[in-house]
Amino acid sequence: MILRVAHRVACSEAEGPHRRFALWVQGCTLACPGCCNPELFAAGGGSEVSIAALVEELDAARRTHAIEGLTVLGGEPLEQLAAVTALCAAARQRGLGVLLFSGHTLAEIESRVGGEVLLAGVDTLVDGRFMADRRDTERRFIGSTNQRLIHRSARYADPALWRGVGGVELQWTADGRLSVHGEPGLARRVVRALGAPRVREAS
Repeated sequence: MILRVAHRVACSEAEGPHRRFALWVQGCTLACPGCCNPELFAAGGGSEVSIAALVEELDAARRTHAIEGLTVLGGEPLEQLAAVTALCAAARQRGLGVLLFSGHTLAEIESRVGGEVLLAGVDTLVDGRFMADRRDTERRFIGSTNQRLIHRSARYADPALWRGVGGVELQWTADGRLSVHGEPGLARRVVRALGAPRVREAS
């Protein structure tokens, strides 16, 4: 099974509680105005990676970085439902927590064929379209105030995990690019300040 991936980092503390493997899927037809990742809209971007290879990366990240969980963002994960479901299930089987960001609401996900199977492998869902005029300044990791934290297990249910202002991380990627990810507004300011052509921004 193949997943089209825009970007991934083996260890992040800017994309959810604790140390996490963060993966941005490629492709999104929702195209919310003001989205911080418009380069992920095109379905043909990114690169194809097998679920088996990604699971190996998860295992390596556990050994090397002691990650606690997996975060799947986008792009829109629901547009590659089967592959994302398989990845989330594999992470849960390894004892990792799973955090999923989707522009679709919980009701929309539940109404899809296979939606309930996906949700069975998710500890916390952040749902809803991003709304640029309703930016969330009180919850870490959340884009806009309309988006909901839906805890499907107690793993990330503590409100303190989400309280406060988010940060950004800078990491060198395998191809020599500087990856800047985390709180979108701050990430953009960092990218502008660096003014470097080999910067990859993902939030």
